[in-house]
Amino acid sequence: MNLPALERLRLFLRPPGRGIFTFSTGGGYATPLLRGIYGSSESAQVQNAWEDSLQRIRRVSTLILGIPSDTGAGILRGANFGPLGVRLAYLKRFGALPKNVVDVGDVIVVPQLLHDEMLSEGQKAATRAELYPGIEEKLPVSPLSIAEEVLNALYELNPQAQVLIIGGDHSVSWPAMLYCRKRCGDNFGVLHFDAHTDLLENRVGVKYCFATWARHALQLMKPHHLVQVGLRTSSHTKEYWEQMLPVTQFWAHEIRGRETEMLEKILAHFHQLKIKQLYLSNDIDGTDMAEAPATGTPEKEGLTAQFVLALSERAKKEFDLIGGDVVEVAPPLSGEWDFAQEKTSLLGAQYLNSLIK
Repeated sequence: MNLPALERLRLFLRPPGRGIFTFSTGGGYATPLLRGIYGSSESAQVQNAWEDSLQRIRRVSTLILGIPSDTGAGILRGANFGPLGVRLAYLKRFGALPKNVVDVGDVIVVPQLLHDEMLSEGQKAATRAELYPGIEEKLPVSPLSIAEEVLNALYELNPQAQVLIIGGDHSVSWPAMLYCRKRCGDNFGVLHFDAHTDLLENRVGVKYCFATWARHALQLMKPHHLVQVGLRTSSHTKEYWEQMLPVTQFWAHEIRGRETEMLEKILAHFHQLKIKQLYLSNDIDGTDMAEAPATGTPEKEGLTAQFVLALSERAKKEFDLIGGDVVEVAPPLSGEWDFAQEKTSLLGAQYLNSLIK
């Protein structure tokens, strides 16, 4: 792609909260967020302030990226509002982002699309004409494909920055895995909180979605560098998965009541493999549904938020946490439309804060 990195970002991103592509509805949900971040929701002022923030990408240690897509989900939708909900809750709970952090905004999301591999040439051409009028280059149009290019541009601008993603459903972790491979080769680890394994090769023929990203990630890293924590809902047993695939799992029932011991065991696993660089993927449904109810597939008998936060903080201290994500927060499912006070969004904000260096 011939365009400079910053120009690509201006094409592929929108200010925080404005990533969902809408013509006449939905934009008002972002108004409180924009006022909280920029002191205004007036379009020209927001655009100018956001573009000014992009100029700081080279000078900060952490970048935050929203991917408001739930097309890759499978049960209840609503995670497309996750980036908005988590950001609003973060403002309420913690205030403005630290000075070493830049929120680069949202990947632009056409809600019916997921990955360019799934689209005909005709559909890609039609959507390009809408998203990039006057540009003849064959730019990506689907959220996962756009996110891959955004992460490439961020790496070009600041190869040492920590990149934190707010989803969106768990399919948004797939471009993050490609980013890790680009940055670290195959010698990176992934700490993955989830109620589900996400280890299907495909789901009803769909290669990239919430249920498959982790299976494909295994091809990008060394054996047992993917560690899954909090599992409790699968058609197969732990023994089945660990015998079939080079993955290490810690199921929720193994952890409950033994949190301190298991925390040390999980960290020791990464140290034994001599892993230095780590990516942390936090599906909110890894946490028990009593603490994180607003998600597409809530599950009981899960991890406590206290354990997830403790393990996240330790991982940040003991490894080079090159990136992470908080996904599957679906605030509309709570029925609470003031996302700044919505329970699961507030927990997602705590999880995001625990990752920031």
